[in-house]
Amino acid sequence: MLINVISGMTGKFLLNRSRRFLAEKKDIYSQQGLSLQAIEKRLFWDATTFDLMKKWRAVHLPITLAFAVLGISHIVSIFLFWQWK
Repeated sequence: MLINVISGMTGKFLLNRSRRFLAEKKDIYSQQGLSLQAIEKRLFWDATTFDLMKKWRAVHLPITLAFAVLGISHIVSIFLFWQWK
């Protein structure tokens, strides 16, 4: 569970950082007067990496949901069987 939390925090940080990096590079290239096609060509690999990071969420979110369900069921079972003898 700890690995999942650390993975989520790291992934969120990297995704936000990549989003800002792409926006900054796009602004720099547009200020240099490059065409939209040339900008997309220069940012292709960075955009591909960003898309892969977004796909990471598709794996991370179900794992998080499973841990949440397990955690809640564990807490509920503790309260149900608190006085079990």
